[in-house]
Amino acid sequence: MSATAASDRSARSSAPRCRVGTRAMPETLSFGPFFLLDQATKERLRTAAATVQLKQGQVLIEERQPGDDAYLLLEGSLRVVARADDRTLAIIGAPALVGEMAVVRDQERSATVLADTPCTVLRIPGEELRRVMDEQPLFASAMRERTDLLLADAFLKRKSPLRDLPAEIVTALAGRLRPREFQPDQVIEGRGDDLYLVRRGAIERVGDGMRTPPGDFVQREKDEKYVAAGETWIYELRMADVANEIIAHQERVRTIAAQLGDRARVKAVDGAIAVRDPSLGGALVHDRRHRAVVSENVAGLLDRLDGKHDVATLIYDSKRPRGEIVEGLAMLVAAGLAEMKD
Repeated sequence: MSATAASDRSARSSAPRCRVGTRAMPETLSFGPFFLLDQATKERLRTAAATVQLKQGQVLIEERQPGDDAYLLLEGSLRVVARADDRTLAIIGAPALVGEMAVVRDQERSATVLADTPCTVLRIPGEELRRVMDEQPLFASAMRERTDLLLADAFLKRKSPLRDLPAEIVTALAGRLRPREFQPDQVIEGRGDDLYLVRRGAIERVGDGMRTPPGDFVQREKDEKYVAAGETWIYELRMADVANEIIAHQERVRTIAAQLGDRARVKAVDGAIAVRDPSLGGALVHDRRHRAVVSENVAGLLDRLDGKHDVATLIYDSKRPRGEIVEGLAMLVAAGLAEMKD
């Protein structure tokens, strides 16, 4: 299928309320890699783009489907979901770019993206975006680096042994991934239980010849030897970093919980909503920028987190143990979804 045909198919399937034209927003392309473009190039992309209005719940991108366009979120928030796992990967607020991985890597869509609220997005044709990348190597390099980090973040949340950690920990760990490159048959030196995400090539365990292909994780085992099968690029994550992030998060939650006495009051931030998500073992509470998983009992109190009801009242009304409610409230505060009131 040609790039143009794929683009048309993507537009028909995921953007039924689409109108073509530029949008009078001078700052539309003034974030991330787009900072590297001159005004004339930005205007080219705006002219080629189409405005898409999405209703809440409407699908913009469908996982494992062909697609050749990127989307710039102008207003509202989007939810990124792993359909196979029935798992929410991220809540994205404007401005943001989504769908670029399929354009840069020439692959099927890696996740489903739907409107978490009513949204306005610009559909940027993949053909035009790739043309700009061909013309401007610095921009192309920034786009590829961005997709590498998105890939690492997605795999941390979906396939790694760390997937069930709080979202803020996983996001922090994505920033601690170390890129490494190896020549064919080069020995991969490392520490006892390091994690590796293969980006290109493969990692071979010498003892039994087992190979880890691109897109998969392998955790190093003590006394095992690993080599690169062909030219191999990986991200390395040290378990010491994982432990440090977990300890820091737990300490922050404990500190906040200690301050939540009976007379303390908690107010949820504007726009915070709760969504039951069985795959997470509770409920997802989020706004446009923050997310946290708490028990359904804590999520059920969200409407009462108005800064007027004190902790003692919330515990009494929930008919749940104090520890569960206080810890859940502390997690919301730690995630930036609520604040303590004097």
